[in-house]
Amino acid sequence: MKLFVLKNLKLCRAAAFSFLLSAAFSVVQANDTEANTAYKEGLEKYTARSYYPAAKKFLDAELLADSPGLKADALKEAVNSYRQAKMYYKEFECVERLLNYYPSFIDFPKMVEREYEIGDEYFHGYRDPEFWALRWVPWLTGPDRAVEIYEKALKHAPFASNAPRAKLRVAVLLIETNKVDKAMEYLREIIKQHPDTVECKYAYLELGNALFQLSQKGDGDGKYNREALEVFNAFLTKYPKAPECDFVKKCLLKSKDINAQRLLGMAKFYQRIGRSEPAERYLNDVLKQYPDSLAADKSEQMLTRIDKTYVPEGFRPEVESRNQTFKQIPIPPEASPVMFVPENSDGKWLLPIKDLGIGKKDENGSK
Repeated sequence: MKLFVLKNLKLCRAAAFSFLLSAAFSVVQANDTEANTAYKEGLEKYTARSYYPAAKKFLDAELLADSPGLKADALKEAVNSYRQAKMYYKEFECVERLLNYYPSFIDFPKMVEREYEIGDEYFHGYRDPEFWALRWVPWLTGPDRAVEIYEKALKHAPFASNAPRAKLRVAVLLIETNKVDKAMEYLREIIKQHPDTVECKYAYLELGNALFQLSQKGDGDGKYNREALEVFNAFLTKYPKAPECDFVKKCLLKSKDINAQRLLGMAKFYQRIGRSEPAERYLNDVLKQYPDSLAADKSEQMLTRIDKTYVPEGFRPEVESRNQTFKQIPIPPEASPVMFVPENSDGKWLLPIKDLGIGKKDENGSK
């Protein structure tokens, strides 16, 4: 009797499992059927060049589908539809879903490259319409999403060929929105990870300039100033013939002035509280480390007053101008097609005459 009950119980469990499996399979079939219907409607709208509604239908198909392959195919068609509709951020969102959830169903490098391309479009001024129905109104556009798009692309492929340019552009956009610390992280990455690229040169300039600006706004321990000096010196070593070298040299002098002035300020503080020994040490640091700074003369005068045994050095480097110089290019002379004859022509010429250029040499030196 007990054996009979156990046998019947096993049969009941098997039947229940088979029923649930068939029910689940029928639900999957039903959902994929609905998804295929939406997919077909999307294709019809795409063929009719109604791209934005087609993308909506493909997204409905992706939502209704249960099989991963059908979901991926629907998203691919949504990507194509949004691209044709020139709704690039919507396209980016679909590409991002494909990269995150269906990487085995797509050409991964091609999709990441498309994200970089959309980021480039936004960087150059493109904006999605805020409302599709009012897309003809030029000022109803969405926000700039270049930073978001570039950062997502960099997470997928941080060492792609487009990565150095994307990092540099993200850094520039972050500096413009006063997110300097995060921007400097990208600039340091470019210098460290992409040293042989064109973007590396501009990363040095942007990083050095950002550090220099921060050092002017309150740099308690001189951290920003010291790094700015390192970056500027590294740039001059790596790019000695770059046209930006004059700008970098002027920034280098100004950075030295900032550090020297900080040391002079500390010397004045110690002098006020009656501690001449550390004051002398800071003043000596100014004269030894920054003899060509604007604070060198004041430091020497102050040290002479504190230490009567100090003998000023007979020679110190000449203080250079801190103003950047520019090459002067004169406006080239331009010949007038009309010759004005002087008044003492004995009335021979009453009106101005045209200069035919006879007897003049051309660019090759021939007449």
